[in-house]
Amino acid sequence: MITIALLFTMCLFSACVSPITPANQIPEQNVSPIIDVGLVSIITSREPIPISFDEAKGNLGVSESLSLITYIEKTRVLFIQGGNLDESGNAQRWVFGINKGDTNELRIYDRSGWTILPWNATISAEEIDFDKVISPNILFNKNNASIIGSSSSTIPDQRDIELKNGTYRITMTSGSTLRILIFNATSGTAIESNG
Repeated sequence: MITIALLFTMCLFSACVSPITPANQIPEQNVSPIIDVGLVSIITSREPIPISFDEAKGNLGVSESLSLITYIEKTRVLFIQGGNLDESGNAQRWVFGINKGDTNELRIYDRSGWTILPWNATISAEEIDFDKVISPNILFNKNNASIIGSSSSTIPDQRDIELKNGTYRITMTSGSTLRILIFNATSGTAIESNG
């Protein structure tokens, strides 16, 4: 009797400790080992995210503390240039031509922030009144057919814009071909075009 009880206990014990392999479980020898490869690079877009004119203009006050001449209070914006514009009028970088008394400087805004450079050349332009000019986004929306064209037209390699003396000047470059459009900066009305 003791032998039967002992055999029963051993069978019960061995069933509790022996692994039960379900029919759909992968056998241990076929499982690939886990290898720690450290940090994995994540591929991001190489194209910088375009910046709207309103964002750059809104951050212009931040650049004042970086100015090369901080003791002069009056800062006048005489021209603005946007480089490599997308189809909405957003640029990869915005350049502000600033006058502070007898000195000029360029303030360049891109995704890395502000860069301030001295500008020894004379800037002959009127001060820009931001309350009286429309943004390039509105200009592009209003004049989409002439700036962007139809889907069958040639897409320019580069599109740049300049705001100066009350006008927007858009230069579109395709290879060695230049196309220039000029618009009233207040109304957005086309003034001139060469192509």
